[in-house]
Amino acid sequence: MTKTIRIRAAETGDAPSIIAVRYDAIRTIDPQYYAPDLLEEWAGAAERRIRILLASDADIRIIAETGGKIAGYGELVTGKNLLGACYVGHSSGRKGVGRAIMAELENIARAKGLEYLHLESSSNAENFYLRCGYRVIERGSHSMHNGKTMGCTMMRKEL
Repeated sequence: MTKTIRIRAAETGDAPSIIAVRYDAIRTIDPQYYAPDLLEEWAGAAERRIRILLASDADIRIIAETGGKIAGYGELVTGKNLLGACYVGHSSGRKGVGRAIMAELENIARAKGLEYLHLESSSNAENFYLRCGYRVIERGSHSMHNGKTMGCTMMRKEL
């Protein structure tokens, strides 16, 4: 039986759970995509990630809950047409949580009059975004806080 996915606005008190989901999603990425030291830097220390999360310029933050627990997180920066994040905990993967987050973020973007969204995808998530209708614009790299870089793909979807 599939659990119901409930989408709601994220609240400040959700920050530790959001960071835990994000950390879980990153730490369980297949090492064929990124070296363990890059994954550790990307995941980051929880306290630092919470400060970054709360200080980000995202104006839309949503969470997906299943069974009363936070299973995923997404954010938009509408002033930049940017899909800033979509993370799903490992145990909730491939159960429609990511799709539900994406659908809600895209609906919000359309309601705000945005004509497109763009994002920087990690290598492991590229196929997910392709299945959601995004197209590859270019491949590049993302600079980490420690100065290292990781491969990424710039993507875009017309709404």
